[in-house]
Amino acid sequence: MAARPINPEASARPSQREALNYLVLSLLAALPYANTLINGFVYDDRFQVVENPYVHSFHYLRQIFGSTVWSFQGAQPTNYYRPLMSLAYLLCYQVAGLVPFTFHLLNIILQVAIVLLVFAILRRLSGERIAFVAAGLFALHPIHTETVSWIAGITDLELSVFYLLAFLLYLRIFDPPRPRTRQWPLRAAMCVSLALALLSKEQAVTLPALATIFEYFYRDDRAETTGRQKFARFGPLWAVTALYLVVRTSLLGGIAGVVMRSRLSWYEVALSSISLTGSYFGKLLWPVHLSAFYVFHKSGHLFDRGVVLGVVVLALCVLLFAALWRRAHAVSFAFVLMFITLGPVLNVRWMAAAVFAERYLYMPSIGFCWLIAWAAVTLWSADTSGMVRALSRTVPALLAVVALLYAVKTVSRNRDWRSEDALFAQTLREQPDSTLILADVGMLDFGKGDFAGAEHEWLEALSVGPENVFALDNLALLRQRQHRYLESLDYSWRALRARPAYTMGHLNLAETLAKMGSKQEAEWQFRIATALSPLSTRAHNKYGKFLFEADRLDDARAQYERSAQIDSTSEAYDRLGDIYLVWKDFPRSGQGYRHAIALDPFDSHAHVGLGQVLESLARPTDALQEYETGLQTDPNDLIAKSAVLRLRGAASERSITR
Repeated sequence: MAARPINPEASARPSQREALNYLVLSLLAALPYANTLINGFVYDDRFQVVENPYVHSFHYLRQIFGSTVWSFQGAQPTNYYRPLMSLAYLLCYQVAGLVPFTFHLLNIILQVAIVLLVFAILRRLSGERIAFVAAGLFALHPIHTETVSWIAGITDLELSVFYLLAFLLYLRIFDPPRPRTRQWPLRAAMCVSLALALLSKEQAVTLPALATIFEYFYRDDRAETTGRQKFARFGPLWAVTALYLVVRTSLLGGIAGVVMRSRLSWYEVALSSISLTGSYFGKLLWPVHLSAFYVFHKSGHLFDRGVVLGVVVLALCVLLFAALWRRAHAVSFAFVLMFITLGPVLNVRWMAAAVFAERYLYMPSIGFCWLIAWAAVTLWSADTSGMVRALSRTVPALLAVVALLYAVKTVSRNRDWRSEDALFAQTLREQPDSTLILADVGMLDFGKGDFAGAEHEWLEALSVGPENVFALDNLALLRQRQHRYLESLDYSWRALRARPAYTMGHLNLAETLAKMGSKQEAEWQFRIATALSPLSTRAHNKYGKFLFEADRLDDARAQYERSAQIDSTSEAYDRLGDIYLVWKDFPRSGQGYRHAIALDPFDSHAHVGLGQVLESLARPTDALQEYETGLQTDPNDLIAKSAVLRLRGAASERSITR
């Protein structure tokens, strides 16, 4: 027997008020994030977008759907599978190239879609007023800033939009009753949406459990349907998830095949999960001191402060759930939604470096906002007198104040994500002992030429985390630049002992060995690096440079050609132009330089190289133009300066003789 509508409002025809609700919620979802459109690529964006060949060409669609999200970097300590993230990046890149605006705009569009889905679902479960308040709070809650402001946060946005769409379709299949012939399109759409959610993030495997609980304990006709009828409703969700798990296991060996924190006992994992629960609810209730990275400290004793707080939170949740189960049964489902979607990230053994992160609260916060909205609307609508009545009249004003504070905090927090300098500085203010962020700040200083500042940050990172691979490897690079080669070797070997498959570690070690004259050992390290990361243009370019400097031009050409095949870079084409110039193959040399200029119009090396080609082909006017263009970017280029003086002098002589 088909289910009756959970709420009469759900079957009402669309009205002007409903359209207005959707418009207002869309504005609440989008406007606070408008200032993210001027933000750049930060943190993991540099690797996942800027340096990721998968998202620069449709040639890698097979790798996107058939390997882990980090497989382009070679061996990685995680087997996360996020093909829809890479596909979204690929589409954005095809639209506008490496322009951050497009990627940020997509995040905002997804945020709007999710807020509207939250409203549509809660409208069916709790009525229009509660749904509107809950969706509005969800749209403005500052805990979502990491997910929406950070380009890499798209995984949780994609997960949420398809997860919620699948659940909404599940609700609508039998509500209101419709003939079997009209159920199949909705069933198919539901299954497709779940499949897309699973391709977005592993957390989607929880949807069948959520639907099963809803079917047995919350759907209106639960007492009137048989177990077979119930299974017919949620069974397709389990079938899609089972198929995903089979395919995922065959491709990657499981959902969490690599254990990051295997040194924790299961007792410590359980206690840490309780502590994390308390911390997550704390951030939902009081979203201040937000940070892009949180240092994880395991819980080893039952009476640890975090564990005690977690126990208190869990106890309160149980009591509230029991009270709602009797008084407002449908609203108690908010706790189910919160804990089912939060559950997967509470197992510390499954997590990578970010054990606790604000983005993990994106979907669980729906249940939290639902509870707050129900409490506010219930108090507002209470038919009481005296002090309670006076208090209920303040509810709209209190909600307005909370919404305003949320919006201000969101807009302010978005600015932290505008650049890596701003983000890392703010993160260290909140988490000063974050060894990973200290290493990143050191790399920023190094890029600016502040070697003393970089050294200070990296040594500070090692004092907190002695096995920080990035700090060790970066110090190896710094010592190499300082010609302190023995110290550089020591840092490199320490980094590689901590992480033997670290490509950059092998590359930096290879360069140090080359500078020390150990050519054979250096080449071995270059080969290891290119074998570990066969799609790393950086590895092939560095190996090519080593071979070029050793006058092994044919071998160097092979490395640069491989680099250009993987992902077109100006560096690879620059060096191909250089190689063909040495061989006096001017047509191919010019072609290489022109490719480089097409990729980077400000590539002075390519302009100067093209000038040499044109001069050799007896085209002095064109050559002079290229030399002068190169000098605009690099005024100190001696080859270009000399060529300009020579060609201008020759032009003057020709003018005089005429």
